[in-house]
Amino acid sequence: MANLNFWQTQSPLNPDHNPLITLDFEGFIGEQWYPYNESMASDSPVFALTTHYPVEANGRAIQYIQTQSYFDDYYNRIHISPTTLDLGNVASEQVSTVNLWNAFLTTKTLQLIDGTEEGLNVSGQPNPPFIFAALQERTWNVNIQPDGPSTIDVTLTWQFGLDQAVLHITGTRIVAFSWLIDWTNPVNESLQWLTDILQSQSGYEQRRSLRVAPRITFDADILIYDRERQYFDLAMIGWSGKTFAIPVWPQQQWLKTAHAVGALIIYCDTTNRNFRANRLALLRGQTAFENETVEIESVLADRLILKRPLQQNWSRGTCLSPAVTAQLNDQPQLTKRTDRMMRTHVTLNVTETVDLPEALPTLIYRNYPVLADAPNESNDLTHSYERLLNQLDNKTGLRLQKDNAQAAFSIYQYAWMTSGRVAQANLRSLFYALRGSQKAIWLPTFSDDLTLKAVIVASGQTLDIQWCGYSRFASGQLGRQDIQIILKNGTVLYRRITSATEVDSSTERLAVDQNFPTQINPNDIFRISFMSLCRLSNDTVVFEHINDSDGIAKCSATFRGVREA
Repeated sequence: MANLNFWQTQSPLNPDHNPLITLDFEGFIGEQWYPYNESMASDSPVFALTTHYPVEANGRAIQYIQTQSYFDDYYNRIHISPTTLDLGNVASEQVSTVNLWNAFLTTKTLQLIDGTEEGLNVSGQPNPPFIFAALQERTWNVNIQPDGPSTIDVTLTWQFGLDQAVLHITGTRIVAFSWLIDWTNPVNESLQWLTDILQSQSGYEQRRSLRVAPRITFDADILIYDRERQYFDLAMIGWSGKTFAIPVWPQQQWLKTAHAVGALIIYCDTTNRNFRANRLALLRGQTAFENETVEIESVLADRLILKRPLQQNWSRGTCLSPAVTAQLNDQPQLTKRTDRMMRTHVTLNVTETVDLPEALPTLIYRNYPVLADAPNESNDLTHSYERLLNQLDNKTGLRLQKDNAQAAFSIYQYAWMTSGRVAQANLRSLFYALRGSQKAIWLPTFSDDLTLKAVIVASGQTLDIQWCGYSRFASGQLGRQDIQIILKNGTVLYRRITSATEVDSSTERLAVDQNFPTQINPNDIFRISFMSLCRLSNDTVVFEHINDSDGIAKCSATFRGVREA
């Protein structure tokens, strides 16, 4: 048996009386605890108890604001996810999943789905009306077909009486422009910027580019026959005013491996080709009827990751091109060669922004880059001058003419011939950096403008040239102050002429701003050319693609001299 430790209270009669013990304990005498003694206090009630509820005293109105809770944010409404679908360019069937949740604590009846149109179907659930249970979620499939209106701007509404769920769908339907072009004639690609130029009477300019990226236009010839001619004719009847997905013909390539239906990867070379995430690419087989437009998820150096699986099998040798959305600039005019074959020319305006890296020449002279590459002179290049002249002519007396800027602004024609995708990409990056007529660049004449007559001594700052009238006409003139000196050993020197004097009838002496590091003999000189600070004279540049980007492309532009502070 367990031993219990305890303490027993004592009677008030005890000398060690505990004052906290009440008189009720006086009934406990000795050490007997059980049975209990009767209490000395009476248990009879003093008065009868009466219920007085409800109690009301000094009632008053209380101002209050009911706060919102998590419950109010999510319940007693219909939720839809997502609320918007931006489909972008629809070239093939697209299926999107839409979820509806009845967040009411009671049942709701879906009465109808409103807003469907041609080329858009909603499936996955029974046809309304039917009952949504409390807190029930259901899923629908929204199918968008490539056939239908060219512009998709649809609002689908799930009607639940006073409650509704709304889905906004936007996008553009496109048809692949899958007819082959005729490479007998070049494919022209025009880049068109827009520059706002404010010019003072003295020739100083303030130039502002008004477009983030250039507008792009493709011109190409097409030779079509048999079924492809029939297909083209009917497509022009029904779709020529709408959007096409056109392949960027100069950037085409041929697949080196086969790709099976359902694949999400296309293995190809993406270097210096206009493949971009969220943009299109076009696969084409042997005929215009064998094509597939795919949307790109991401671009790697050797492959494209697709947003949706391939719908067809594609063999090795299939033509793959980057694709852009475009519209016909005007309706094509077909030339009938036979009853089965026709020829036509198409001009297509690209309807999306094509961004490319900008790159100016790395060589800098007097804070501006220098275009040091010699032009293609297989054809004659022109050189002229422009003055800001004002004429006053009252038709009766002699005309009065005033040169406001007191300067001749040189105008140079320049031409390129590029071979290969790298050269074409570099030239395109140059134009993107110039932004049409906005940016200025140093342009040598690439002509033999001055002839050295005497040796240039080391550390000297003068050079004697054969007399050509520089001291009389060109000293301090715009576009004739800076020179490019090319030596036969490949060294290129740039100097500014600070003064000029006539030594005798056959010699002029020019002083420059920097000394010459070494002695230069007249026989060491390959060419001395003037340099002008120029901009493009207009905002349009045309690439003439003789064949695809692995081959040759020509381009020409006209530069105009500018006066900078």
